[in-house]
Amino acid sequence: MIRGLLPLPIAKDLDVSEPTSCCRALGTGGAYCHNCDLLVGLDGLHVTDVRRDPELLTVTVESAPAPAGCPGCGTVAEAHSRRAVRLVDAPCFDTPVVLLWRKRRYRCREDACEVRTFTEQVPDLVRPRGLLTTRAARWAITQIRSEHASVQGVARQLGVRWRTVWSAIKPILTAAAADETRFAGVAILGVDEHVWHHVSTKRPRTAGAGRRS
Repeated sequence: MIRGLLPLPIAKDLDVSEPTSCCRALGTGGAYCHNCDLLVGLDGLHVTDVRRDPELLTVTVESAPAPAGCPGCGTVAEAHSRRAVRLVDAPCFDTPVVLLWRKRRYRCREDACEVRTFTEQVPDLVRPRGLLTTRAARWAITQIRSEHASVQGVARQLGVRWRTVWSAIKPILTAAAADETRFAGVAILGVDEHVWHHVSTKRPRTAGAGRRS
């Protein structure tokens, strides 16, 4: 035994009558697992399934049942169905992650309302019609800024195309460039890189220039 360390107690004849998995709550009436939710870290969404393939981690999430008001008239709507939305999330444990969001669909109970059905929205999760989660887009920006990664390199890590990454990060970069508060507290701007002219700045000679007539 190493000096200074106490021997660990050894449990003998241990009888485990209940599962020790952190997800045992899933078998008791559909409760969500707090540990899984904490690991994934998406506010308002709960983990219902995790599947790991050799090159992909798929996490299924959904929101908890709750009253929802119709965006048209405000009447409390009834749950109608679900639609699985496939999103690309930030990598986890060096593995690309796909998020399957079981998006709730509601039906308005007011006959006079023009809104018949509508789906739940989680603005902090993904922008409308977006493929990358907000978290994945910000992760991509960090990789490009801090780790000198290219857009194509980030796309390869996420398992998507270049255009998919650029369409997700461009609105965030545009908003950041328009935010004047980013200069708060800045007294001096330095130049870290030089721009070289690889093309001559001299005026090109036209045809026939310098020739005698």
